[in-house]
Amino acid sequence: MSSNRFGKLLFALLMVLAVPSTVLAGGYSNLDFGGRRMGMLAVVGKPDDLTAVFHNPAGLTLQSGTQFYFSLSNFILDLGLKMYDSDGKLRPFDHEIKPKLSYGAIPFIGVSSDLGTERFRLAFALYAPNAYGASLPLDEPTRYHATQALFVSGRATLAAAYDFNDYITIGTSLSLLYTYLTAQRYLNTGMLPAGSDSQNDPKYDGRFKSREETLNTDMILDIQGDNVTWAFDVGVLVKPVKSLSIGMIFSSGSELNLRGDVKASWAKDGALIGKTKQTTNMIIPLAIRAGVNWAIVPNFEVGADFSYWHYQTNQMQVSTLDDKLAGLSGFSDPKNFKNSWNWCVGFLYRPIPELDLMAGYQMDYTPNPTSTLSLENPGVDQKGFSIGTRWRINDRWRVSLAYVHNWFDLIDVQDSIGTPPANAKGHGANNEVAFDFQYRF
Repeated sequence: MSSNRFGKLLFALLMVLAVPSTVLAGGYSNLDFGGRRMGMLAVVGKPDDLTAVFHNPAGLTLQSGTQFYFSLSNFILDLGLKMYDSDGKLRPFDHEIKPKLSYGAIPFIGVSSDLGTERFRLAFALYAPNAYGASLPLDEPTRYHATQALFVSGRATLAAAYDFNDYITIGTSLSLLYTYLTAQRYLNTGMLPAGSDSQNDPKYDGRFKSREETLNTDMILDIQGDNVTWAFDVGVLVKPVKSLSIGMIFSSGSELNLRGDVKASWAKDGALIGKTKQTTNMIIPLAIRAGVNWAIVPNFEVGADFSYWHYQTNQMQVSTLDDKLAGLSGFSDPKNFKNSWNWCVGFLYRPIPELDLMAGYQMDYTPNPTSTLSLENPGVDQKGFSIGTRWRINDRWRVSLAYVHNWFDLIDVQDSIGTPPANAKGHGANNEVAFDFQYRF
């Protein structure tokens, strides 16, 4: 291997070390966990299970005694797409590219207590508001974007709430956040369509050659990093009348410095090319969520939530390497994020005192512009609906089961500035199933 080609491969490696930022671009926390949230989506105005620790800690006062709570939300992504080649044609011609595996989960376990008081509540919870893993085929052009990835964002949260009177409750929480990422992708200078021989002829666009054709010059990039930081939330519940509650929560932003190893090796025989450590700086945006819940009649409730994330702070991603590779010690990766919004409405009907039936609808607006969209995280505007039920078995036990279906607006990216470009057309949906139970001691 000539030193010139080796230098080009190392340069390509440096240009794609922004894997952490692209994987995380769609959000650090998924809201879809907890019986009320999964059943009717609107939860901030009346967070009446222990996931109030996250959704609005002021809602802890809606429960009394000592409570143990467990929930698990499961997510399966259904994605199909084709990629634009350098001639503007969609490839592959005869089929869609689909993930081999795409699965996420949000486990939650927590306990709360009134400590024998009437107005004070204390709670502690361990949960992962985002845990997702995926793998993509090795024989498709997407191998130059991602072949596999695992992202976990976990929290340990201590929360407290105080019911000042019949009209206002304030809650707060402090969380220790742990974030871990590992990802892998193929690299090759031939994956770029530009070149003196190509003249925009798609047959020279190396991304669309077979894996056998490119194996001798392909290399594999493995990257990982983790970080521990903290965040706080402040929530409030206002109850102007008994049938109406209004909630609001402010969630602080946090700074992350994902630190870990980065390694490049040849795909053909696994021989090591180089290894060093990297640090990628990222920002978890601050968020403001507000909601209302109105019991129109004693057995029927309607709710609505509005959420805002200040993603606009993420305009540029900066990464640094401990040791220089090909004369470079770091680079900047443009994100150009805008702010993100979500609104939802939901309904709860109680045909008998022991049973809740719920449904909801939501709209989510992505912060990702199409020019910086990545196939590792195809976050686009999406819609969703939910259905769910909760059953109070007796004075101690309550269980719930819910289903949420989100679907993406059609992905059609033709202005990508990524390396390699992520110009693609496709569709996607996300299916979520959740179960929880709560026990009162």
